[in-house]
Amino acid sequence: MSPREYIDALYRLCLGRPVDHESLTAWIALLETHGDATALLRALLASDEYRDHHATAGAAQCRELAQSALARLGRRPRVVDIGAQSLGDGSHPYSPLAAMTAIDIVGFDPLADRLEERAERETAHGTMQLLPYAIADGREHTLYVNNIDATSSLFPLDLRRNEQFTQLETVQTVRTEQVATRRLDDVLPPGPVDFFKLDVQGAELMVLRGGPETTASAAVVHCEVEFSPLYEGQPLYPEIQRELNGHGFELIDVLVSHRYYYRTPSGANSPDRLIWADAVFYRETDDAETLVAQALIAAAVYAKPTLAEYLLDRADATKSGQPLRRRE
Repeated sequence: MSPREYIDALYRLCLGRPVDHESLTAWIALLETHGDATALLRALLASDEYRDHHATAGAAQCRELAQSALARLGRRPRVVDIGAQSLGDGSHPYSPLAAMTAIDIVGFDPLADRLEERAERETAHGTMQLLPYAIADGREHTLYVNNIDATSSLFPLDLRRNEQFTQLETVQTVRTEQVATRRLDDVLPPGPVDFFKLDVQGAELMVLRGGPETTASAAVVHCEVEFSPLYEGQPLYPEIQRELNGHGFELIDVLVSHRYYYRTPSGANSPDRLIWADAVFYRETDDAETLVAQALIAAAVYAKPTLAEYLLDRADATKSGQPLRRRE
């Protein structure tokens, strides 16, 4: 395949159109100079045209709503990330917001080397403060470090249950260490909490109860929840929901559901058991700034245009004292 054919084929595949003459000339020159045939693909995948070409229904409306909410917020959105190690580019649930605008991140994770990796890998567009603290109830606990870092927990693995599932049977604890945990309310620098993300492998309820002031002031909580225990003694989804309901939060959605298949003699693969997911909660409020922040996250992170529009309308009504607008 000639360079001309290669470039045209990628344009048709990624953008749904033939390459234009100006772009063709420029890319042929770059390929001949640098010889990196993947550079074109990376550029096309990162382009606004690719994003718009592959956008889902409502994407343009979400962008418009997100930009409007951001302008009205008048400051950088602030993220508090509990379990802040990175699993790769774009792996954070708030990555779409970070791609749109500068954000401030305060992150915590007990594995300091993983935080160092993230700091080296990610260039903060805004500010990023990563602290090597285990956030929980402020007491000393055993940290169970597993062969898959992202599964390390303050709770021991439930090996009896996990061995039932092919995806979990190889997860093992490789070492333990004693850690002095911190209460979130004691160590979080002051400031708004627009997006409160928790991914601490079973210790989410300890984090919430150790940070009641932070939780009560958060706009949105994005929390990993388990429906079947991965760890011995861990709280499951109903307890998380009850705790957040007590702080005035309502469940908005359950995302990124992970269903595993049982280990059977036939070796069949079928996602039959819902094990864990990410649950999204919004705090009920009449505070206009919080409503605007919630709208921004609804549009930019979750692609929920009617939720974003409803929240912006509520923010307007709160400021004006007028009832919500209704479609004629």
